[in-house]
Parts: sequence; C-alpha cells; structure tokens
Amino acid sequence: MSAIRFLIWFLVGILLIPHVVEASSPRVIHHSLTVEFTPDSHQLIATDTLRLPRSTLDHTPLTFALNPHLTIDRVELNGETIGASKIPDDSSDQSAFTQWIIKPPLSRFNQSDVLPTLTIAYHGYIADSPKRSDGLRFVRSDQTNGHIGPQGIYLTSESFWYPTWEQQFVTFDLTLTLPSEWHAITQGQETAQAVKNEQRISRWSISSPTEALTVAANRFIVQKQAWRDIQLATYLFPNEAPLAQQYLDATATYLELYTKLLGPYPFTQFSVAENFFPSGLGMPSFTLLGQGIVRRGYTQPYSLGHEIVHSWLGNSVFNNFAQGNWVEGLTTYLANYYYDEATGNHAAAIKTRHRMMDEYNLYATPEKDYPIRQFHHKQNRIDNAVGYQKTALVFHMLRQKIGDAAFFKGIRQIIQEGTGQYVEWKDLTRVFSDNAKQDLTEFFTQWIDRPGAPSVTLHDLSVRQDPHRQSQSILSGTISQKDVPYKLLLPISVNLEDGAPFKTTLKLDQTTQPFTLNVPNGPMSITLDPEYHWLLRLQREQLPPMLNGWDTDSHRIFIHAKTASTEEEASLHVLMQRVKAQSAIELQQNDTPTIRDKASYLVVGTPARQLLKSKTLQSCHKHIQMEAGSITIINQVFEEPDMAFLITCPHPNDAKHTVSLFFGLSPEAVKPVARLLFFYGWDSYLVFQQGRVVARGMFQPVHSAREFRIPAL
Repeated sequence: MSAIRFLIWFLVGILLIPHVVEASSPRVIHHSLTVEFTPDSHQLIATDTLRLPRSTLDHTPLTFALNPHLTIDRVELNGETIGASKIPDDSSDQSAFTQWIIKPPLSRFNQSDVLPTLTIAYHGYIADSPKRSDGLRFVRSDQTNGHIGPQGIYLTSESFWYPTWEQQFVTFDLTLTLPSEWHAITQGQETAQAVKNEQRISRWSISSPTEALTVAANRFIVQKQAWRDIQLATYLFPNEAPLAQQYLDATATYLELYTKLLGPYPFTQFSVAENFFPSGLGMPSFTLLGQGIVRRGYTQPYSLGHEIVHSWLGNSVFNNFAQGNWVEGLTTYLANYYYDEATGNHAAAIKTRHRMMDEYNLYATPEKDYPIRQFHHKQNRIDNAVGYQKTALVFHMLRQKIGDAAFFKGIRQIIQEGTGQYVEWKDLTRVFSDNAKQDLTEFFTQWIDRPGAPSVTLHDLSVRQDPHRQSQSILSGTISQKDVPYKLLLPISVNLEDGAPFKTTLKLDQTTQPFTLNVPNGPMSITLDPEYHWLLRLQREQLPPMLNGWDTDSHRIFIHAKTASTEEEASLHVLMQRVKAQSAIELQQNDTPTIRDKASYLVVGTPARQLLKSKTLQSCHKHIQMEAGSITIINQVFEEPDMAFLITCPHPNDAKHTVSLFFGLSPEAVKPVARLLFFYGWDSYLVFQQGRVVARGMFQPVHSAREFRIPAL
C-alpha cells in the first residue's frame, strides 16, 4: 500500500469524525515515546507505550502503520507479551509503510477498570534522501518520506516513524536522545534537557491533541527569548545564527498583531528552525524553513508570518482535506495580504491583490482550472494559483460582501469553536452566514464549486448632457459577462476630465445588463474595479508584461550569447544550469537576436542589451532609454556598475507573448541575481544593486480589460 493509499485510508476515517461545534472531539491516543537517534548510520531505536481509549478494543484486531524499514522487537499489552504480524501487501508499488495487526486477548481486559496500554519496541533506519522539486522557482518543499542522516533529521507523518493509528488524534510525552552537539525541535513544550555521556537527552510534552508529530534535529545554535508567556526560539545553523534576533523580533511582531486579530496563541512556544533541504513548513508551535530562505532573512508576512498564522489555522483548527482545503487560502489572505492592510500600507495591499489576480489568470488558465473545493494540497503552480491565491481572493470578496465586523467575528468564531476539531467549507458557510445574518450558500457555491472567474466587458458607451442639470451628464452603456453570469457588486470609477473620479457600484447578475448613470460633466473613461477587489478572468494580452509570462507560455525560447566573455559566462552559470535542466525550453545562442516566433523569450547577457538597443521592442522604448554606461527607466537614471536589470516587454507582434531581458552594467552585477532570477516574476522591470532590489514597477498591458474609453459628447 502506497503513502497515497494510506492517506485515502486515513481521510476516509476522518469523514466519520464529528465536526466543528456539532459534536465532541475525535478520540485521542497518548504516546509515551522514547527514541534514540544515530544520525551517522540513519538508525533509531524506540519504545512507544500507548494509552488507548477503551473504545479502541471495540474494533479488534488492532491495526497500525509503521515505516517498512523499522522492525518490531516486542509488543506488550498491559505488560503481557503478545504477537504482532504484518498484513500482506498485494500492491505492486513500493510502500511507504507496513501495516501491522495485533490480536489481543480481550477477555481479561474487557471488565477491567485499567485502561489498556500497549508497548511497542522497535528499531531500524529511515533514509529517504530529499528529492529536489521540479520547476524554476520554489513552489513546494523537496520531497522525502523522512530522513535520518549526518545532514540532519526530518521525520513527519509520512515517515511512519512511530506506530500510527487511523482515525485518531494523538498526544505525546517524548524523550529524544541525540549526539551531544545536536539539538531537536518538535511540537509542544520542552520540559527538560541534559547532556550526559556525549549524548543530549531532551524531553517534550505535546498535550494538545494533534494529527501527527514532526521532529527535526541538527547541529543547531539555539537562542530563546520570552514574549509574554510564550517562549520564542530559533534553531539555526552556525552560518545563519547571527540572524536569530531578526527572526525573534519578527515573530514577536506577528504574534502581537495576530493574537489581537485571532485570539490567544494556542501553544506555549513558537520556534523558527532551519532545515537542511528547501522547505517552507508550518507545524504546531514551530516552522521549518530551508537554509536558502533563512539566510535571505525571509521574515516577511508571506514567509514567517504565513507559518505563524498556521498556528491557529491548520495546526489548531484542523482541515478535513477529503472535503477540500480552505486553510491555505485563509492563511494566505491573513498573512500574505492582510498584514499590509492592517499596518496601514494600503498601496502594498492593492498591489498584492493585483498580483494575486495576475497569478490566478496566468497559471489557472481555463483549460487547466478546477473548482476550489477540489484543492487539497500544493503540487505545482496551478495548485498555488487556485488553492492559495484564488481562495485568498474569495475570502477578500466575502469580506467586501458582508463587511469587516461580520467577517472577522466569523473567523474568531471558527477558531474558538473549531480548535481541536475538523472544519469544512460547509462549517465556514454556516458560521459566516450566521454572523452576516444572510444566507451565503449561493456565494460559496459560486466561488468554491465552480471553476473560473467572471469575464466582464463594457460596450455601447455613450454620454449626453443631462437636460435638467447643467453640471451633470448621463452616461449609458451595457455590461456583459461570458457564459453563466456571476453575481457580484463590481466597483467602477468614472474618470473625469477635471476633478476627482466619480465612484459607484454596479450589481451584476445577468449575462447582459444595460446601465445608466448620472455623472459630473467631462467623463473620459470607465475603470472596472480600479482597486482589484473582485476577481475577473483576464486573457494573457490583458496582463502586464512580466517574467512569469515567459514561464507560463507554451512556447518558451531562451537566448544567450554565442561569443560571451569568460566573465559573463561565469556570472550566468547557475542560471544556465537551471534552465538547461528544464524540459520544453528552446535554447538558442545568438549575439544579435531577433524576435519573430509566436513565443515568449528570455534573453540574457550581452544579447539582451543589444536587443534593447535595437528598437525592436517598441512598447518598451517609451519607458526606457539606453546610453553608454547608463539606463533610464521612467525618467529615473541608473548608472552604477554593480546594477543589474530584469525588464519584460510585450512581444512586438503578438501581445499574448512577452520578451524578458536580463543583463547588468557589469558581469559582477549579474551573478548574485542569476541564481534567484525566477523569484522576481511579477514585475515589468526590476533594478538590482549588489543583488538587492532598488527599483521595480509595472508597465500597462497592451489591451486593458478594466479601462474603457467614453466617446466624447
């Protein structure tokens, strides 16, 4: 049986578990687990004494799962040795776990007042080396079913490193033994630690019921400090240890905001731990971030803040993935987006909404899109666009519909009533409907069960003088939606020749709707939803040019120099290796490239400079001027030799495609950016100095889906 088959087995089980507020919590098994690790040989030796709910004996024989590389040495039920045997696996795939079966002698325990305790002693190795995720930029953590080794220890539910029972929550008293120079981090609270005989022994109490237990260990430098009654800590490698205070301070800042917004922090500690492979993982009471993320000081809301919000959503209130994943979308909304709004950075908030919509439209194209309810977890950029970005926007649209008071009160109610339980979309529908005092079933059905987004356009616009008011005009037109219409309240802005714009809202619920507005004189154009509150379906030519336009094109061409200098080749080496490792990218060498094909281009190094000088990219030339040793972008001059540039222009012949240019004023300027280039896919231009962004911005799309000119009187 594969790990996927086990996941299905587990999810089918939790369908039977009561849900938020309506019934009691799932049954809980308590583990007293002692584990000794030997990293150099990938080994562990463990003894697990489980305190079973009496109801467990109603479902005999007992079955549990364990990693196939672990061997059971002894099984005892209330101190009496009993047998355990493997369940034959008839599947052809390599299993991530082995199922074991126990047939206990029940007669002597059924009438006893003593709760049954099961002791399982086992040993073995776990050494599934992390496998690098595909793609040009980080989307999900490297994949492993668990690893014990000199590089580090990483064990999760997928590792089956302790006896795992279906349909159960778990608590732990945990004792971990490691080499003395190693430290472990796990869930809950560390209650004791000592070093003896060149071994470090730590004890942990995980008293809050949880779905699974994750442990990481390495040669960490540990730094701790208190925030109120919460212990904050960092577990970092020596090279990154100087960043500890930055992470501790950022953690305290996020906890200050989110405890006010969401309620008391549900654990006694929060730790930031560094992982030996790329990851961005949030577990109850700690987060595990890859070394590349940590060393760049990723304390931003979309990184560290996101994992802290998971303390409430996902790690305290649980998500029944069999019924869809709402947790990632709401966490993304509260961390990646709402932090800017809550701290008064409204321009950044608008930009984030805009970027979320761009990501959805670029990656979740109509032929690849699927309903939000079908999202379970992230495997690729399409999943990210649907499960994170679109779902976050659905929560934003819900907030626009019901107002801040009902929206945030609903979130707090979900946390208060759902802690320690599984919560589904139907529970969210009920809670938000109660708080909004309106039935939101239609809203959730429209956005959660239906793929896509509304495609809206204006036509037949006309304006005439209001015969009754000299200072007013009458603006008429028709607004249309493709396919089955969505119901939404779409903000519009009538842009006037003189003065502030006239703002109003159009209620949409039909395929074609005429409208008439009384507006001040001098209307020039109409902008649909100018601040990006409502998700709309856009075509590629209606999106701003950006590097991710190249990344999502079905025909991608990469051009580098045919006769590059040694310095230029060295500066682009990492980027070249990453691109060459991908499939479906056409590689070309050309010192003086031309743009002809119906494709998107990424041109790097000297050819990029030559192309920008050639005046081929007409739409960019109104924004950019090149001189010897300097570049002017929208009237700002950049001329330092340590500067590099990533500029994306619309394809000169076909606005569905883009042309991205990456180069520097010196080879040294390019090198620190090259390895991270695909992290910068959402802007039309970026200027880097010594590897850091010093300027960025967007160019307008070739064809706007939001702004419509009004014919003059």
